[in-house]
Amino acid sequence: MHDTPTPAETPTPVGESPPTRLSDAEIVQRIGLLARQHYDDGQFSCAEAIVRAFAEVFTPHRFDPATITRLATPFNGGFSELQLTCGMLTGGMLAIGLVAGRDQPGDEEAKEQAYTLTQIYHQRFMEELGTTSCKELLTRWKEQGTSKALCKAHTQRMSAQLAELILRIGFHELGDEADF
Repeated sequence: MHDTPTPAETPTPVGESPPTRLSDAEIVQRIGLLARQHYDDGQFSCAEAIVRAFAEVFTPHRFDPATITRLATPFNGGFSELQLTCGMLTGGMLAIGLVAGRDQPGDEEAKEQAYTLTQIYHQRFMEELGTTSCKELLTRWKEQGTSKALCKAHTQRMSAQLAELILRIGFHELGDEADF
Protein backbone atom coordinates (compact mmCIF):
# COMPACT_ATOMS: atom_id res chain seq x y z
CA MET A 1 0.00 0.00 0.00
CA HIS A 2 1.36 3.41 -0.92
CA ASP A 3 1.20 6.42 1.34
CA THR A 4 -1.95 8.41 0.80
CA PRO A 5 -1.09 11.45 -1.32
CA THR A 6 -2.31 14.88 -0.35
CA PRO A 7 -5.66 15.10 -2.14
CA ALA A 8 -6.48 18.65 -1.13
CA GLU A 9 -4.58 21.63 0.09
CA THR A 10 -5.67 24.98 1.45
CA PRO A 11 -4.86 28.10 -0.61
CA THR A 12 -1.73 30.04 0.31
CA PRO A 13 -2.21 33.73 1.09
CA VAL A 14 0.56 35.98 -0.26
CA GLY A 15 3.61 36.02 1.99
CA GLU A 16 2.62 32.98 4.04
CA SER A 17 3.97 29.45 4.21
CA PRO A 18 3.08 26.78 1.62
CA PRO A 19 -0.31 25.07 1.62
CA THR A 20 -1.09 22.56 4.33
CA ARG A 21 -2.89 19.30 3.86
CA LEU A 22 -6.51 19.32 4.89
CA SER A 23 -7.43 16.81 7.55
CA ASP A 24 -9.23 13.67 6.44
CA ALA A 25 -12.40 14.96 8.11
CA GLU A 26 -12.13 18.23 6.16
CA ILE A 27 -11.61 16.32 2.90
CA VAL A 28 -14.63 14.10 3.56
CA GLN A 29 -16.76 17.14 4.36
CA ARG A 30 -15.49 19.01 1.29
CA ILE A 31 -16.27 16.10 -1.04
CA GLY A 32 -19.82 15.79 0.28
CA LEU A 33 -20.47 19.53 0.18
CA LEU A 34 -19.03 19.92 -3.32
CA ALA A 35 -21.10 17.03 -4.66
CA ARG A 36 -24.22 18.55 -3.10
CA GLN A 37 -23.35 22.04 -4.36
CA HIS A 38 -22.79 20.79 -7.91
CA TYR A 39 -26.15 19.03 -7.79
CA ASP A 40 -28.02 21.82 -5.96
CA ASP A 41 -26.98 24.53 -8.38
CA GLY A 42 -28.76 22.70 -11.20
CA GLN A 43 -25.64 22.51 -13.33
CA PHE A 44 -24.98 18.80 -12.85
CA SER A 45 -26.82 15.62 -11.90
CA CYS A 46 -25.85 12.83 -9.50
CA ALA A 47 -23.03 11.01 -11.31
CA GLU A 48 -21.50 14.22 -12.65
CA ALA A 49 -21.67 15.92 -9.26
CA ILE A 50 -19.91 13.06 -7.49
CA VAL A 51 -17.11 12.52 -9.97
CA ARG A 52 -16.50 16.27 -10.36
CA ALA A 53 -16.15 16.70 -6.59
CA PHE A 54 -13.58 13.90 -6.47
CA ALA A 55 -11.69 15.31 -9.46
CA GLU A 56 -11.56 18.74 -7.84
CA VAL A 57 -10.38 17.50 -4.45
CA PHE A 58 -8.31 14.38 -5.11
CA THR A 59 -6.85 14.71 -8.60
CA PRO A 60 -6.89 18.28 -9.99
CA HIS A 61 -3.15 17.90 -10.64
CA ARG A 62 -3.83 14.97 -12.98
CA PHE A 63 -7.26 15.42 -14.52
CA ASP A 64 -9.31 18.36 -15.69
CA PRO A 65 -12.57 18.28 -13.68
CA ALA A 66 -14.54 19.50 -16.71
CA THR A 67 -13.38 16.58 -18.83
CA ILE A 68 -14.06 14.11 -16.04
CA THR A 69 -17.55 15.57 -15.61
CA ARG A 70 -18.25 15.05 -19.31
CA LEU A 71 -17.32 11.38 -19.00
CA ALA A 72 -19.91 10.96 -16.23
CA THR A 73 -22.82 12.59 -18.10
CA PRO A 74 -24.27 9.36 -19.58
CA PHE A 75 -24.49 7.84 -16.08
CA ASN A 76 -26.97 10.43 -14.74
CA GLY A 77 -30.52 9.29 -14.06
CA GLY A 78 -29.64 5.62 -14.06
CA PHE A 79 -27.93 5.55 -17.47
CA SER A 80 -29.19 8.61 -19.35
CA GLU A 81 -32.55 8.78 -17.55
CA LEU A 82 -33.38 5.14 -18.28
CA GLN A 83 -33.61 4.82 -14.48
CA LEU A 84 -31.47 1.68 -14.37
CA THR A 85 -28.37 1.65 -12.12
CA CYS A 86 -28.36 4.71 -9.88
CA GLY A 87 -25.95 7.48 -10.86
CA MET A 88 -24.79 7.80 -7.26
CA LEU A 89 -23.40 4.29 -7.54
CA THR A 90 -21.92 4.62 -11.02
CA GLY A 91 -20.59 8.12 -10.28
CA GLY A 92 -18.94 6.72 -7.16
CA MET A 93 -17.42 3.91 -9.19
CA LEU A 94 -16.05 6.44 -11.67
CA ALA A 95 -14.59 8.39 -8.73
CA ILE A 96 -12.93 5.21 -7.48
CA GLY A 97 -11.38 4.68 -10.89
CA LEU A 98 -10.25 8.28 -10.92
CA VAL A 99 -8.33 8.06 -7.67
CA ALA A 100 -7.46 4.36 -7.41
CA GLY A 101 -7.69 2.89 -10.90
CA ARG A 102 -4.75 1.63 -12.85
CA ASP A 103 -3.22 3.50 -15.75
CA GLN A 104 -0.42 1.07 -16.54
CA PRO A 105 -0.84 -2.44 -17.93
CA GLY A 106 -0.06 -5.09 -15.38
CA ASP A 107 -0.60 -2.85 -12.34
CA GLU A 108 -2.46 -5.53 -10.44
CA GLU A 109 -2.14 -3.69 -7.11
CA ALA A 110 -4.11 -0.70 -8.42
CA LYS A 111 -6.67 -2.95 -10.10
CA GLU A 112 -7.25 -4.95 -6.93
CA GLN A 113 -7.43 -1.79 -4.85
CA ALA A 114 -10.07 -0.32 -7.17
CA TYR A 115 -12.02 -3.59 -7.09
CA THR A 116 -11.90 -3.71 -3.30
CA LEU A 117 -13.05 -0.10 -2.95
CA THR A 118 -15.86 -0.71 -5.45
CA GLN A 119 -17.06 -3.83 -3.67
CA ILE A 120 -17.11 -2.07 -0.30
CA TYR A 121 -18.83 1.00 -1.77
CA HIS A 122 -21.47 -1.21 -3.42
CA GLN A 123 -22.08 -3.02 -0.13
CA ARG A 124 -22.47 0.27 1.75
CA PHE A 125 -24.72 1.60 -1.00
CA MET A 126 -27.00 -1.42 -0.63
CA GLU A 127 -27.00 -1.12 3.16
CA GLU A 128 -27.88 2.57 2.96
CA LEU A 129 -30.37 2.55 0.09
CA GLY A 130 -31.48 -1.06 -0.33
CA THR A 131 -31.31 -1.07 -4.13
CA THR A 132 -29.13 0.04 -7.01
CA SER A 133 -32.19 0.85 -9.14
CA CYS A 134 -32.64 4.54 -9.89
CA LYS A 135 -36.32 3.87 -10.69
CA GLU A 136 -36.96 2.17 -7.34
CA LEU A 137 -35.23 4.97 -5.43
CA LEU A 138 -37.03 7.77 -7.28
CA THR A 139 -40.40 6.00 -6.88
CA ARG A 140 -39.81 5.53 -3.15
CA TRP A 141 -38.73 9.12 -2.68
CA LYS A 142 -41.56 10.48 -4.84
CA GLU A 143 -44.05 8.65 -2.63
CA GLN A 144 -42.47 10.49 0.29
CA GLY A 145 -42.89 13.75 -1.63
CA THR A 146 -39.18 14.53 -1.66
CA SER A 147 -37.59 12.79 -4.64
CA LYS A 148 -35.04 15.43 -5.70
CA ALA A 149 -34.32 16.60 -2.16
CA LEU A 150 -33.57 13.07 -0.97
CA CYS A 151 -31.59 12.28 -4.10
CA LYS A 152 -29.40 15.33 -3.46
CA ALA A 153 -29.02 14.53 0.25
CA HIS A 154 -28.02 10.93 -0.51
CA THR A 155 -25.60 12.15 -3.20
CA GLN A 156 -23.88 14.25 -0.55
CA ARG A 157 -23.88 11.46 2.04
CA MET A 158 -22.68 8.70 -0.31
CA SER A 159 -19.93 10.97 -1.69
CA ALA A 160 -18.70 11.71 1.81
CA GLN A 161 -18.84 8.03 2.78
CA LEU A 162 -16.84 7.10 -0.32
CA ALA A 163 -14.23 9.78 0.41
CA GLU A 164 -13.91 8.46 3.96
CA LEU A 165 -13.51 4.90 2.66
CA ILE A 166 -10.84 5.93 0.15
CA LEU A 167 -8.91 7.86 2.78
CA ARG A 168 -9.14 4.99 5.28
CA ILE A 169 -8.02 2.31 2.84
CA GLY A 170 -5.71 4.54 0.83
CA PHE A 171 -5.36 4.77 -2.89
CA HIS A 172 -2.79 4.21 -5.56
CA GLU A 173 -1.55 6.81 -8.01
CA LEU A 174 1.35 5.35 -9.94
CA GLY A 175 4.16 7.84 -10.48
CA ASP A 176 2.58 10.73 -8.57
CA GLU A 177 4.24 10.12 -5.23
CA ALA A 178 6.84 12.85 -5.92
CA ASP A 179 4.10 15.44 -6.46
CA PHE A 180 3.16 15.42 -2.79
